[in-house]
Amino acid sequence: MARSALQGVEEDFANGEGRGQGAPPDILVVDDDPGNLAAIEVALGELGRNLVKARSGEEALRHLLARDFALILLDVNMPGMDGFETARVIRERPRSRHVPIIFVTAYNREDIELMLRGYSLGAVDFLFKPIVPEVLRAKAAVFVELQNRTAEVRRQAEMLREMERRELERRMQEERQAWESQALREENQRKDEFLAVLAHELRNPLSPLVTGLELIKCYDIEHEGLERVRESMERQVRHLIRLVDDLLDVSRISRGKIALRLEPVELNRVLHQAVESAEALLAERHHELVVEHCDEPLLLNGDQVRLTQVVANLLHNAARYTDPGGRVEVSCGRDGRFAVLRVADNGRGIAPQFLDRIFDIFVQEREGGGGLGLGLTLVHRLVQLHGGAVRAYSEGNGRGSEFVVRLPLLDEARVAVRPAHETAPAAPEENGDARPGPPLRIVVIEDQDDVRDAMQALLEGWGHRVESAPDGRSGIELILRSRPELALVDIGMPGGLDGYAVARRVRAELGPLSPRLVALTGFGREEDRERARRAGFDSHLTKPAGPRELRRVLRSDTDGDTLHRESDQRQGRPSAPNASAAGR
Repeated sequence: MARSALQGVEEDFANGEGRGQGAPPDILVVDDDPGNLAAIEVALGELGRNLVKARSGEEALRHLLARDFALILLDVNMPGMDGFETARVIRERPRSRHVPIIFVTAYNREDIELMLRGYSLGAVDFLFKPIVPEVLRAKAAVFVELQNRTAEVRRQAEMLREMERRELERRMQEERQAWESQALREENQRKDEFLAVLAHELRNPLSPLVTGLELIKCYDIEHEGLERVRESMERQVRHLIRLVDDLLDVSRISRGKIALRLEPVELNRVLHQAVESAEALLAERHHELVVEHCDEPLLLNGDQVRLTQVVANLLHNAARYTDPGGRVEVSCGRDGRFAVLRVADNGRGIAPQFLDRIFDIFVQEREGGGGLGLGLTLVHRLVQLHGGAVRAYSEGNGRGSEFVVRLPLLDEARVAVRPAHETAPAAPEENGDARPGPPLRIVVIEDQDDVRDAMQALLEGWGHRVESAPDGRSGIELILRSRPELALVDIGMPGGLDGYAVARRVRAELGPLSPRLVALTGFGREEDRERARRAGFDSHLTKPAGPRELRRVLRSDTDGDTLHRESDQRQGRPSAPNASAAGR
């Protein structure tokens, strides 16, 4: 194709002309041989997706201007604009930059130079002619499903942003009108209920994602491209879970719903646990971490989980707002009757006009950090709850930043202290590992097909015998008929028979012969757990339940409160297990 024509296509890409909206993404197949196009169309027919065919790179780019695609199958050797040049233009356009590309080629599969060139242009895989239909179908199905899940997560995130915007506008309007105190209390109650429902609605679609990712591990598929995609999905799912946790934590603190579990805490121990929590993100961004532990035991009267969350949030903040390959320093010491902790970086810095607002809710002065602007708000409010103060310092954009936390010291003469790196003996339930436990007969009652199917597949992959039901009525019948040892029951089911009603009915029918009942729900407030206990549940798990929590509840009669406290600690960031912690 003439260079001028290519430039015209590239300019159209840059201007975003003809952007398609609304329809689900299709698969784009690019090959100059009509026979190859027909063969691929037959091989992918069972996927149920629309195939858009193009016989040249230029025609493919025109299609990309008009619509989005879940996957591009791109022939390498085409006349005029070959597959590599087409891929380069696709990757330069922001809208199509992340569309998976599988190169199709007749070259020798041992041509390392060709494959390296393809991967450098963003290819996720290669297929070599003659194509095996089963292999093509399997690979295409993976990326189509990933696109479906990504679109669902994006839709939920957009819903979250829209709801947040409306909520903020409503609160500002209320403040301008100066409502009376009783009206404000009622509004806060509505907001609390809204956030609980919001968390539930976000956690439901996250649940099959977490379960599905664990299921991929169970299959032990060795494929470099799939492993990279799986790891990327895990990071993004952890990030979404952490955003939901941040939103709920800020609301709980604002409404006085968080009660600190105060005890003598040694600052070096807090620092050690926080560094462990942030190590993955620091390593991912190739930062140099310099840790200067306290040179003496410094005792605080504090909640160790929440203090660890404070330091971990500051480390995550430094890692995110420092360009890769930067330097992050953390140190602690004494200043009279106060312990002083500093977290500094050589990153992007903070403009002077934003220093006084950096701890306000939803404030994000710096670009590129991600999140909702809640991490530093949590730091500020948790430090205040401990009777301390936190300040931010920066000489301006590009000059790095430093956060200094001051916390009142406890009289250390009254308390014995363990060394900072000595780990306290864990309770038996805290030593949850990957042991699957003995096979169980399990019933899963869940109205959402994706959640139910993923949970059943995972439990069966662990060796259990699983039956499932899509609603409360059929779930009760299944339990009474099959007499399982354990039942995982969703709470929010339609049809007039929710999870609470299921638990009460099973207890009434079977009495002491009832199976162990576990509530699996997106609602995780204290009143939700108490209501589950009153209905007859033995345990309460908040979606998305990670594999560690699931294995633990399968192995023992662990109390629901204990499980929830462990979940709070997991989300409070003293450590970062499989599928729950993420950068704040």
